[in-house]
Amino acid sequence: MRTRLPRLAVALALSAVSTGVGAQPSTSAARPRPAEPEGPLLRIEIPGEAQLRYTGLTDIPLATTPGRADQAPSLGQNLLFESWLRLRPSLSLGERFRVVFQVDVARAVVADSPAVDVGLAREPRGDTFPYGAIDVRQGYVEWESRVGVFRLGQQGFTWGLGVVANDGDRAPVFGDYRYGDLVERVGFATRPGGRSSNLVAAIAGDLVYRDRVATLVDGDLALQGVAAVYYQDHACRADCDRRRLGALATYRDVSFRDGDFLRVLVGDLFAQWDWPTPDRTGRVFAGVELALIGGSTNAARTIYVDTHDVLQFGGAARLGIERTGRYRFALEGGYASGDRNPVDGTQRGLTFNPSHRVGLILFPELIAWETARSASIAGDPALAARGANGRRLLPSNGGVTGAAYLYPTAVVNLGRHFDLRLGAVLGVATADRVDPTSVQIYGTARNYRGGDATKRDLGLELDLGVNGRFPLPGNVTLTGGLQGAVLFAGRAFDDAAGRGLGRIGMATARLGMEF
Repeated sequence: MRTRLPRLAVALALSAVSTGVGAQPSTSAARPRPAEPEGPLLRIEIPGEAQLRYTGLTDIPLATTPGRADQAPSLGQNLLFESWLRLRPSLSLGERFRVVFQVDVARAVVADSPAVDVGLAREPRGDTFPYGAIDVRQGYVEWESRVGVFRLGQQGFTWGLGVVANDGDRAPVFGDYRYGDLVERVGFATRPGGRSSNLVAAIAGDLVYRDRVATLVDGDLALQGVAAVYYQDHACRADCDRRRLGALATYRDVSFRDGDFLRVLVGDLFAQWDWPTPDRTGRVFAGVELALIGGSTNAARTIYVDTHDVLQFGGAARLGIERTGRYRFALEGGYASGDRNPVDGTQRGLTFNPSHRVGLILFPELIAWETARSASIAGDPALAARGANGRRLLPSNGGVTGAAYLYPTAVVNLGRHFDLRLGAVLGVATADRVDPTSVQIYGTARNYRGGDATKRDLGLELDLGVNGRFPLPGNVTLTGGLQGAVLFAGRAFDDAAGRGLGRIGMATARLGMEF
């Protein structure tokens, strides 16, 4: 659970930063405005946050390139310091025109040593400033006209539970938000049945700035068209995603920097609702998102198959109960299709958006670095003069990939300033865990450590945390706490000799300030 950030406002107004087509609460759908006393014509707000993290992580064993004795058989990184300052300035002119920015200043990563041979990961944790000293994440203008809302500029993209599209700007129960889908967008949302209608329709055209698959500044050209239709109460003014259901369709055409292509159509259904508890002191909530992706790509071509079909499916569902200020219990389950034969002409393995965080270790750390090392091996010149095709798409970057999971969480308030957080992740592969690189090297199906690919038990992760919030004068809140986890890795991570991975642990000390 995340409370609304306190705001430092010049001329006094609060206004959430929404994310466009299919966005979370705020101005995503030309809602009517009830009569209000006129406020200041010009409002300027500069909310933000500063965060510090110090993380300790036990060794993560990883595969090595055949014949390379100099390559570390692990991630090679155990201690990590992170800091970031995120500012969200906005300017409102009257009630219908806004200019919104989101800027990360000096987001820094300092580790005891660089992570070894995982350079194709989205954030390989080797650079002090992974996105430069100043990273402008959002910068757009928004106009609420009589016929709908127009938006132009760079912005985040979120839909539903964030399984496919996620702006990376929502705090999860465990871990931190990061990454995020950022697009250069021209978008329009309206209520075709009139301003009192509950039906919203939205369209947008995007040039992808960066996401898990493409990065514009690195030479990837990704274009997409987006259309969405959904139900939303016309009188909704806050937390509108709590009662919403609809459908999203996205056509995506990616031309990678080396000339490869990816063309897919994404269909996504989403429903989320809540109901008051019988005593009216809390709410029961439920949500589900289902996605189907189909298309073609030559990024994974082989000497036998030039163009592969893409057919991937998956989704997540969530059910829980919450009493504001007291507790929140939730159970999430998810499914991402796997691919037991990556060279048969059809790419079936689905990877969730990395910003849809599930736990602390299994998906965000272990499988993320396992797949990133596989991508590095596929491009290692010790094996071939030219790296394997499609290796840039192998890293999961922390997203759930080829797996089904259960993720129960509990947040219990301990007085006014602290909450206790409990969680667990139970995972199983949805297909044989075949490392595509091993197929190309050895011609046989092996897992990412050279072991039996038919073993699917991913293991059990236990999460624990204590978070604190302390309001200070001047609309400032001091935050902090501890979070940690231990993973009991399953047999799906056994090596060629049948040796298990054992236990992996991590702990993070957190300190921050919101203003």
